[in-house]
Amino acid sequence: MKTVLQILPSLKKINGGVERGTLDVAKELAQKEFKSVIFSSGGEMADKYKYKGVDHYTIELEKKGIFNFFSCRSKFMKQVSIVKPDLIHIRSRWPAFCFSGLVKKLQIPLVTTYHGTYNGNSFFLKRKYNQVMTSGEVTITISKFIDDHIRYFFPNQTSKLVQINRGIDSEYFNLKAVTEIRKEKFLSSLAISENSHIILLPARLTSWKGHNVALDAAKIIIEKNSDLNFVLVFVGSENSKSKFTDKLKKKIKKLNLINRVVFCGNISDMPAVYSVADIVLSTSLEPEAFGRVSAEASSMSKPIISSNHGGSREIVENNVTGWLVEPNNPEELANKIISVLNLPQEKKDLIGANGRKKVMKKFSLAEMLDKTLEVYEELIERRQNINN
Repeated sequence: MKTVLQILPSLKKINGGVERGTLDVAKELAQKEFKSVIFSSGGEMADKYKYKGVDHYTIELEKKGIFNFFSCRSKFMKQVSIVKPDLIHIRSRWPAFCFSGLVKKLQIPLVTTYHGTYNGNSFFLKRKYNQVMTSGEVTITISKFIDDHIRYFFPNQTSKLVQINRGIDSEYFNLKAVTEIRKEKFLSSLAISENSHIILLPARLTSWKGHNVALDAAKIIIEKNSDLNFVLVFVGSENSKSKFTDKLKKKIKKLNLINRVVFCGNISDMPAVYSVADIVLSTSLEPEAFGRVSAEASSMSKPIISSNHGGSREIVENNVTGWLVEPNNPEELANKIISVLNLPQEKKDLIGANGRKKVMKKFSLAEMLDKTLEVYEELIERRQNINN
């Protein structure tokens, strides 16, 4: 049995893209009779697929610094000697910085996935740190946007690149699969009136995800259409950044939006959350590497309004599968929200249906898993042939 080891900082984020991708692949490996192993700092998702045969080993990978660098490397070598992986897949910069050299010395095939734009390429040291994500024999790029990004900043690494679009489970993210009980369970936690339009922003609470833009847009909507009954719902974790949440709450009070905004924290049943939304927002100020919210909302056949940059543009085709607005432009966002809410239901249904078709065609989870395992098997076979 071949063993594949995946490494990432933690498995704390229920709805994080890196975490979900890791677990999707881990589950598929176990079902395809691989030995599937994960190294991370742990978290509530660490044992999600233990019953499927996915093993998790804890190494403190969330903390950086020189002491933890050597501590992690020592633990890594001990655990690797136990696991004996045939291939290692690293999904984040700090683990890649700590371990990629060791993996090469051990002559174990190495795959990396470039999950983000990793700002700071104009600075030499930060650029070198970012480049570690191209240290594998194969570097998986999660969208055309990221593929182009690497080709621009690291042109010497282009021969290693394999573009594998992130995959969405369209059976899980399917409006028709969400029961009324699941919808009512989420709605009862909101305590809002039945006739309120729900404008959903599902993203962790951090400045670049555009929560401030959404709040400014909400204020503009009220000024333009005071009779419009809506509530802005934030679903996502704080990630130990409560100061930003405090700033948002102060702004909400200042803008007199206290009865218009609901903080829900992390929710595991995201299909139920999407199912009750009248509009889904992806208001990121910086380009999304893939645009998971845009893809999940589209898979749920929901009207999606996204910032016009990054990977979201590969998912949202303006006026066809959703709508694109200028990043950090609350006026345009407010106008678009009002416009979409006023559309005939037939038009919104058509946009939603187009979005779901596109996700199923271009961003299939099954296709992502098949292509990823093909990369693994090819590298393992290549190494076996060299050794023989």
